[in-house]
Amino acid sequence: MFAKWFYNFKVGRTINALSMLDDYILKDIGIHRSNIRSHAYEMFKDEKPQDEKSQDPLEELHKQFVKAGY
Repeated sequence: MFAKWFYNFKVGRTINALSMLDDYILKDIGIHRSNIRSHAYEMFKDEKPQDEKSQDPLEELHKQFVKAGY
């Protein structure tokens, strides 16, 4: 529960910080103002908490078999 809340907090804080930057600074970084939200979610994609439904161990096993080519 707290992991999802903290994830949303970090993404929201990043969106807010990037939105406050000037257009010239965003251009230097390589981010267009219309893509701020997608870049913020992209930055924290590895920290996204797993849903309770997707924590099925068989699903993880299936992914490993697909990677191995079976």
